[in-house]
Amino acid sequence: MPDVKTSLWLFGLVALIPACGFAQVTVNPAALGPLEGLAPTAPAAKAVTAMARPPVPRAAIHHDHHAKPETITPPAKPHAVPPLISKPAHPPASPKPVTPPVARIEFGVGSYALPADATRALKPFCTASLKIPVIARAPADPNDPSGAMRLSMNRAFAIRDALIACGVPAQKIIPRAVGSVPGTDDNQAQIGASAAP
Repeated sequence: MPDVKTSLWLFGLVALIPACGFAQVTVNPAALGPLEGLAPTAPAAKAVTAMARPPVPRAAIHHDHHAKPETITPPAKPHAVPPLISKPAHPPASPKPVTPPVARIEFGVGSYALPADATRALKPFCTASLKIPVIARAPADPNDPSGAMRLSMNRAFAIRDALIACGVPAQKIIPRAVGSVPGTDDNQAQIGASAAP
């Protein structure tokens, strides 16, 4: 059986366990006295300085309500340089209208053979780029109603052959036999764009 001292000791130990769980920290002001001469750390010094600065009274703060707000001018944008467009010194000249040549060939009476001056009359057509109409006529014959058409056709083909010989493509030549046309020279053929019956 334990003795009285051991029992008291155990009883005192059991009584201290709850007290240790609810420990309370107290500060002794007398113990802080020797620490007053030490410099506080940097954050503490800032806090003490901020607390030591006296507050500024509201009456000392002056707002100028008439002052214009400061405007900030944005930097000027650089001017855009338009691209250089080279213009021709002179506008292109419009092509001049091509005037087709016109000629007349006088045939002998009742003949479809080209006269001597036909080559000179047909020479301007040898280099022409337009279509070349050929209008050939012939006098009427009361004894042969179709004679005027046959003779004018032979005259148109004679001129066509001469033009082909000097270099004109056959597809550019338009031969027309019109026979006898009242009010015109029946022995004359007209060559060129303005040729008319």
